Amino acid sequence: MRKYFLTGTYSEPILFGTGEVFTGKGKGIYLCALEEDGKVTILDCLPLGNPSFLAVDEKRRHIYAVNEMKEFQGSYGGGLTDILFDEKGKMSVLSSFGTGGTDPCHVAVSPDGTWLAVANYADGTVSAFQLDETGTVTGERMLFAHHGSGANPARQAGPHAHCILFDDDGNLWVNDLGIDRIKAYGLKNDRPCALEENDVCLNPGSGPRSGELSSDGMHMYVTNELGSGVTHLRKEKDTWKVMETVSSLPPDYTGDNICADLHLLPDGRYLYASNRGHDSIAVFRVLEDHSLSAIEWVPCGGKTPRNFAIDPDGSRLLVGNQDSDSIVVYALNENGHPEMVRTNEFPTPVCIRFLKEQPDLM
Repeated sequence: MRKYFLTGTYSEPILFGTGEVFTGKGKGIYLCALEEDGKVTILDCLPLGNPSFLAVDEKRRHIYAVNEMKEFQGSYGGGLTDILFDEKGKMSVLSSFGTGGTDPCHVAVSPDGTWLAVANYADGTVSAFQLDETGTVTGERMLFAHHGSGANPARQAGPHAHCILFDDDGNLWVNDLGIDRIKAYGLKNDRPCALEENDVCLNPGSGPRSGELSSDGMHMYVTNELGSGVTHLRKEKDTWKVMETVSSLPPDYTGDNICADLHLLPDGRYLYASNRGHDSIAVFRVLEDHSLSAIEWVPCGGKTPRNFAIDPDGSRLLVGNQDSDSIVVYALNENGHPEMVRTNEFPTPVCIRFLKEQPDLM
């Protein structure tokens, strides 16, 4: 059965935190079809500047894209673009706003659909935008600044907000790579507010990046970009307790690596994390106590697997290899093993988001 997904790309040069200036080959946001044989077909493209990460509200037909830039529409900071899409999947820009922070790299919507939050990587800030009942960004923005530094002077001279996680209670958890913390936010009088007493400290130099919650909301998993590991945390009252950190790399690997993305299988039995440098997908079994046991490391089929996605029924895993311009499709076996199906050329894939509701494109 045909499945549909959106892909965000880099379309303009960008200075990364590693010091590398990267020039993307993408043109904007792509609507794509995944065929049964693993072929990826581009159906449409919405031209946009560095739409590196996407959040999708299918019910209200909105796509929210960050514009990962240091200046947007002549003002300091990156951008947030609110996009509408119709039942045919046709995309159109509704409005754009400055985030007030540089290089926004992640965006998420609150469970009740009233707030949207953006992580601004370069200056370590979080932007919160209010949404109206239709899912439209109203333009009202709150800006929160993180402070501090980490143990790695090259990568942690200051804060670097990287990932936004909303829990079912509407609390907001922000992985900050620069200060080795998961920053806590809640709601006060229906408005976001910092709750520093609930912050979580991770190992010095770990560099927390991506994260995901278990289906019951009681467990959190976080990739450590600089430490090349995955940290498992358990919900404890109003915060999280670190249970363990396991390596994302094989025991005998001694080369350079930075960890990137992380996802759970929909049924929660397996967890996958991507390695850039080792260029692999690490596969973990999730045990009864929700701890992790490494099973294998599967080559990603390209270079720099920045982002990947698992389809809604858990049968396919798509890896976006940023530096080799490809999307590699894997079939997920019953034992969690990703088996390569097909490699598709694709211009600088940075973010892959499956659509649960299929557009009427037949």
